[in-house]
Amino acid sequence: MNQDAASAIIAGAIESMALSREEAAFFASEAIAGITLFRRNIPQDQTCYQATSVLMGQLQATRPAGAPPMIVAIDQEGGRVARMPKAHFPDLGAPQRISGGGFDPACLAVLESYGMEVGRALLKAGVNVNFAPVLDILTEPTNTAIGDRVFGADAESVCRRAGAFLDGLQSTGILGCLKHFPGQGDAQVDTHMGAAVIDLPRSILDKREFIPFRGMVRKVDMVMISHAIYPQLSRREASRSPEIIDGLLRAEFGFEGVVVSDDMTMGAIPQDEKQWQQALIEAVVAGTDLLLICRHIERCRLAIEALRAESAKSPAFTTTLETAASRVMHLRRQLATS
Repeated sequence: MNQDAASAIIAGAIESMALSREEAAFFASEAIAGITLFRRNIPQDQTCYQATSVLMGQLQATRPAGAPPMIVAIDQEGGRVARMPKAHFPDLGAPQRISGGGFDPACLAVLESYGMEVGRALLKAGVNVNFAPVLDILTEPTNTAIGDRVFGADAESVCRRAGAFLDGLQSTGILGCLKHFPGQGDAQVDTHMGAAVIDLPRSILDKREFIPFRGMVRKVDMVMISHAIYPQLSRREASRSPEIIDGLLRAEFGFEGVVVSDDMTMGAIPQDEKQWQQALIEAVVAGTDLLLICRHIERCRLAIEALRAESAKSPAFTTTLETAASRVMHLRRQLATS
């Protein structure tokens, strides 16, 4: 096995606005795929662009000579899920409410222009991936985890409004990412906190949740997988389900890009060390290419250790791991660097 394949499918995180010696040494020695940025990493004032750009320059400098850019991702959806400071960054508020929720040409022009503004601003900060847009449809009113992060209350409005935002965003060189496949709007539990079960028949999913993803998967290089469980599709969380990832997203919907897990430190995934490591292995076997680990470098070390150990005893897993690493490296070669 290529010794770097295990680390090449990990996207970690840093704990503050400065790269610690431990973090810098870890990134240099393990050559992971990249990081996800959070508010804890970004000054919430007018210095946000310069400070974040400098920090990301330091991060990029840890990669091996000749390696493609590291992924620098962020959840900059707008509204309540926004890591950059609202006072100093383009933000039209909750996606659902932009332009009154309409999808006539004038509304779509606003959304596309907004996507371009967001993309240009992220480039200034040294970011190259935005984990947006949300393609969930809010069909469960108690689902506050998703709430007004959606672009609409029905499939057509989500497709057209999110599509316009995505077009604007990606025109700047920032890569977008559709989430949370196969649709998390009907959940009654926040997957940050625990297991969410969406027990909808395939017939309803086809007519509703699947429509935005079917329509847009060929426009993106990244799709994020939900941690929710869809009993009518699979007995496991979507992020650990070969039926949902390889069977549905890839074989049926035709997606050929990078499948990204939602944060693997969320409550919907077992966090006991051994169970957690097994969950990572199962996610890769199911078809996940990039594992997000959004707290603590030690968790990244545990992940790499588990993946390498599994590869040492399973040639089939080695092949799967190297395929995932190859997809991630292909994506990295497309990334904007400034």
